[in-house]
Amino acid sequence: MDSSTLNLTAKYDVVVVGGGPVGLATALECAKAKCKVLVLEQSVFYNQSGSSGDLLRMYRTAYTEDFMATLAFQSMSIWDELEKEAGEPLRVMSGLLNFGDPDYGAGGPEGTLMGPVPNLDKYGLKYTKLGRNDIQENFPFQNLPDKWVGLDMSDNGCINVPLLLRTLHRLCREHGVDLFDYATVKRVNGASAQGTAFAFRTDKIALTPGAYVNHILFPSFGFTLDVNIWEMASRVSGYYSIDPSIEFKKMWFHFEGDSTYGGKPVSNLFYGFPAVPWSPPNMCRIAVDTATNVIADPDQRAYPVISPEDLENTRRWIHEHVLGVGPHPVPVFAGTCLQTNVSDNMFVLDFVPERYIRAQGSNADKSIVIFTAGWAMKFVPLLGRVLKDLLVDGQAPNYDISHFDIDRKPDDKPIIRDGPVMKERDMSLNVCAGSSIRRLGH
Repeated sequence: MDSSTLNLTAKYDVVVVGGGPVGLATALECAKAKCKVLVLEQSVFYNQSGSSGDLLRMYRTAYTEDFMATLAFQSMSIWDELEKEAGEPLRVMSGLLNFGDPDYGAGGPEGTLMGPVPNLDKYGLKYTKLGRNDIQENFPFQNLPDKWVGLDMSDNGCINVPLLLRTLHRLCREHGVDLFDYATVKRVNGASAQGTAFAFRTDKIALTPGAYVNHILFPSFGFTLDVNIWEMASRVSGYYSIDPSIEFKKMWFHFEGDSTYGGKPVSNLFYGFPAVPWSPPNMCRIAVDTATNVIADPDQRAYPVISPEDLENTRRWIHEHVLGVGPHPVPVFAGTCLQTNVSDNMFVLDFVPERYIRAQGSNADKSIVIFTAGWAMKFVPLLGRVLKDLLVDGQAPNYDISHFDIDRKPDDKPIIRDGPVMKERDMSLNVCAGSSIRRLGH
C-alpha cells in the first residue's frame, strides 16, 4: 500500500508503528477484535534492518525464571492457533539440546544449564538428562570435558522466520489491516501518529519499532529508554558447510564460563541450528551468544562490518568441538542483526507513563503501548495477544507482564531517562569482547 491508495489523515482504532513480527502479530490480534488497524513500517516489510532478518530462530520452552517459563508454556497453544489459521507449520519441532558445564553460574544470558528442570517438571515438558559420553555418541560434538552434562528437550524447535513474517502479513491483509511501508513516524501523541507526509488519527497506538524506539519516544515525549543495541555478528547468519554424512538433529546451546584469548575474556556460550528445509542444504548456523560491537542508536550501525573477534572465537570453538566442518571452518556467509537490550535483559512492555501523556496536554491515558528489547521471536503470537489486550481492554490479566514495567529500576538504575540518546556515553562496561557477563539471552 502507498500514499496513492491511502487516506493520509484517516482515523483508525489502532495504529501500530513497526511492521516486524511483533507489530504484525499485534495488528492481527487487534483486527480480530474488530478494530480498524493500520501498520506503519519505515522500511519495507520483511527487511533486514532490525532483529528479524535471516532464516530461523529458536522456539524454546526451557527457562530458569518462573515467569518466563510460564509465558513460554502459555505461548505453546497460541502458536498452535496461529499455525492452524496459517494452514501450515511455522516451526519445525526439532527439540533442543542444552549441554556444557553443570556448574555454570547464574547471571548468564540463558540462565543456568539445569535451572529449567523445575519448570519443565512443573509444566510436564519432557526432557532427558545426558552425560558427556551420551552427548558425544548421539550428537556431532567432540573433545568435551568429562564432567559435561546435557538436557535433551523435545518441546522446542526452529521458527521459520521468513514464513512467519509473510504469514502474519498475509493474515493481516485478510483481516482488513492497512499496511503502509516507507512510512517513517516522526511523532505520536494520544490522538495521532505523524510523519512528514501523513498524520493518521487514532485512539490507540502500539510502538513496536525495536531498536528504533527512541527515534519516536524523544521527539514525542522528551524521554528515551536506556538501551544497549548489540550488532550481533553471526547471530543472524553464520552458516558453516558440513559433511553430508554428519547430522545435526536439533538446536543446541553450549554452557561454559568465559576463557581468555589474546589477553581478553571471550565467551564460550555457543548455539546452533540443524539444517532445515528452507535453509541452504548441508549448512548449519552456528554462532557465539555475545556481541563485540555495541551501539546506543541504530544510526551508528556499521553495516558492512562483522566483528572479526566474534567470528574468530566461533571458528576456534567449532574447530575444537564440532564434527564435520573440516580443519579450517569458515562461514559460507555471515551477517549481523540489531538486538536491543536493557540492563536486566528483559522486555519493555508497558504503557507510556501517564505523566508524559499529560505533559502533551492529553488526557488519553493508557493510549500508547511500548514493546521493545529482549529475545522476542519465540513469543511473537503471545506478545501480539498481550499487546491487543492492553490496547483494547487496558490490561492483560491472563499474562504476568509485571517484570517488564517501564518504570522499573534494575540495580537501582532507571530504564527511562529524560533527554535524548547519549550516543557518546561511556560503554566500557559493555564492550569487553566476548564476555558472557553481558546479560543477553532469552
